[in-house]
Amino acid sequence: MPKEFDFDKEFENMMTSNKLDTVVLLGHINPDGDAVGSVMGLAHYIKVNYPQYEVLPYLADTIDKGPNKIIKTDKVFNPFEKPNVEGKKFAVIVCDNAVIVRMAGREYYEAATASMVIDHHASNEGYGNINYTKVSEACAENVFYILDKNSLEKATTLELHPTAADYIYLGIIQDTGGLARAKESTLYAVMTLQGIGVKHSDIMKTMHNDTLESLQKKALLLNKAFCVLDGKVAYVCVDQKESKEKEIRYENIHPIAEILRDCEDIELSFTMYEEAENKWRCSFRSDGEWIDVNELLTPFGGGGHAAAAGLKKTTDDVEKLREAIFERIKDLRE
Repeated sequence: MPKEFDFDKEFENMMTSNKLDTVVLLGHINPDGDAVGSVMGLAHYIKVNYPQYEVLPYLADTIDKGPNKIIKTDKVFNPFEKPNVEGKKFAVIVCDNAVIVRMAGREYYEAATASMVIDHHASNEGYGNINYTKVSEACAENVFYILDKNSLEKATTLELHPTAADYIYLGIIQDTGGLARAKESTLYAVMTLQGIGVKHSDIMKTMHNDTLESLQKKALLLNKAFCVLDGKVAYVCVDQKESKEKEIRYENIHPIAEILRDCEDIELSFTMYEEAENKWRCSFRSDGEWIDVNELLTPFGGGGHAAAAGLKKTTDDVEKLREAIFERIKDLRE
């Protein structure tokens, strides 16, 4: 079956037509497992199959603990170091990033001679010289389907773990909630990746990062949860004062929305965290059917996917914002 998008053909044409020998790979700020998996998976794939090019993945230095674990074992790349492209012409590939303002390493995108975007968000702005966006549960799943499978197996065979396939697998697992939101195409990708050498147990180990302290923080936050709208919606809100007093970081509150969403009696969950004075960072989760959280957040300037979306908002009245969100939920449910 022909691919919707032939990465190898598009990549070679981009590099040769612009006479480039360097490619920088980028994701979004605060990269999660899907951004890490997509960027690093492609980086390893290119490194093995196109040795004539210099490959420079960059993920910034703020990464979820799980993806951080697997990167620390990587003997080929260090994506925490800013690429040195001084005096060079280069291409950029951006993965798992819908809007330019959320791009990590945006300065490289703006200085690039040519650019390619691979994404899975319905809210993608359509930026880049080449833009392949297909709405799916994980960008890493899109990456899997656009690559030549023989070349992917070659990249996996010739390198030590973590390989291109390991990273792609990580991205799929993380953005589907451990396959909880997997479709038939997702399961096929996972089975194929296992068939060429990915060990499910090894990838899962990189995702288990709880300590006694982190579990105690989760318990504290879950105890703060409120239920509204006939008990169908649950949320946790932490302002700056409380986060400083109780040493609650964003990485502590981020998983709470998913934990609440997985409760049998909860249809939608969200967290609200004041990162700086009047600057709120919110994370929303649902099953994508009771409420499409991407649609829910669009009027507020947020977005993402039907089942997982985010919002950053500057306001000195978080209660007013929360009430507006509740009203929007009611409208969508009518």
